[in-house]
Amino acid sequence: MMSEREICHGCKRGIASAQRELFDRYSPALMAVIYRYVGSDDDASDVMQDTFLKIYTTIHSFVWEGDGSLRAWITRIAVNQSLNFLRRKKRLKATTVPVEALGETTSDSDNDHLAEQVDNIDVSTIMQMVAELPDGYRTVFNLYCLDGYSHQEIAAQLGISEKTSASQLTRAKALLARKIDSYINNKA
Repeated sequence: MMSEREICHGCKRGIASAQRELFDRYSPALMAVIYRYVGSDDDASDVMQDTFLKIYTTIHSFVWEGDGSLRAWITRIAVNQSLNFLRRKKRLKATTVPVEALGETTSDSDNDHLAEQVDNIDVSTIMQMVAELPDGYRTVFNLYCLDGYSHQEIAAQLGISEKTSASQLTRAKALLARKIDSYINNKA
């Protein structure tokens, strides 16, 4: 098995076995990242192809900074390709769900109870709930909660205000909480 550094150097030289190793090692994780953003298997497959095309054609510009740096670089490419896909499909425009449709906000004690219940739900079910969020909400939720971007960074990347980013996140969390609550109540 090649090290990350060997994969990087091999890909830069156009060695097919290194390119194959890169794909085999990282494609499952990248597919999961892409799916979180685009929300469908077909779209995720299309974005995955674009992602690896971008990786292979720009690998010469990658600067090795130690173990994990290649993975971080290709993950950023996957996120950017996902966002580009959503922009092209005009799916990043904020889908607004009226506040009334979100229902009553939950109290801190309700949130604590809900957090305890989430531990009993498998990750794939929760990720499916995230995938069902409207595109704009899901994108901000992913960038902020799962990928660690600030509202300032999200605003710059999506061309929205920081306030809009924060609002989208609040609404995404509210919708997700309702989905989780509904799932728990239907299971009981």
